[in-house]
Amino acid sequence: MLRLAGRVAWVTGAGRGIGRATAIVLAGLGAAVAVSARTRVEVDEAAADAIERGGRAEALACDVSDWQTVIETVGQIESRLGPIDILVNNAGVLGPLAPTWQTRPREWARAIEINLVGAYYCTRAVLPGMVARGRGSIVNVSSGAGSSAAPNWSAYAASKAGLDHFTRALAVELKDTGVRVISLHPGIVDTAMVHRLRAATPEQLPARRRKFFEDAAAKGEVHSPETAAKVIAWLASIAAGDVNGAVLDARDDPSLIEQAERALKG
Repeated sequence: MLRLAGRVAWVTGAGRGIGRATAIVLAGLGAAVAVSARTRVEVDEAAADAIERGGRAEALACDVSDWQTVIETVGQIESRLGPIDILVNNAGVLGPLAPTWQTRPREWARAIEINLVGAYYCTRAVLPGMVARGRGSIVNVSSGAGSSAAPNWSAYAASKAGLDHFTRALAVELKDTGVRVISLHPGIVDTAMVHRLRAATPEQLPARRRKFFEDAAAKGEVHSPETAAKVIAWLASIAAGDVNGAVLDARDDPSLIEQAERALKG
């Protein structure tokens, strides 16, 4: 069975959904997990769930779009748990659902700040230590929206496309350092974000796009957050081998889920 004893992981956006599930899975595998999000109540609950799995966990409030806060958060994690070995950049927002020319500029920019700049800030904060120690892994939780054009959610799509290429560029820089970075499109996952897309009005999202999510649910193609979390934990571990700089899509390649399930079962 895959074990992460002695490893320290930081999961952003961990108050609910994929982030919360990932923190719990990592803790269950023996990692000490820093659980962060903007809402302190949610991360307190997530950390408590992680501890119930037998792992160590610390809850921290952190807005990843604020560089100074990110630096302070990394300092707190290292003082309480130790040097960070695994970073899961999961914090994200959907952003405005509207034709681009009708969006509020601040709301559009905010999605970029959290989804892309926030991932950069967290990565920038942990990488010097990882490179110095010669080990570490970063999993960027991205989306198929970053590789396909769809109307009325340009901020989200642009942020995820940027995150994917950030992953590729960073992997080139990290060659031979012992640090890996991977971008994962987890597929359609049963989260509050997907619920919002299914409930969107015709003005927010065209009917054919909403039907895409409705049909996926009817076909049983919607995964649980726990399924996505297992793939993330596997990719973050040495069990994933030399995978570096890859943009992986669990919807296009179901074997990712199968490989993760096998690794976690042992």
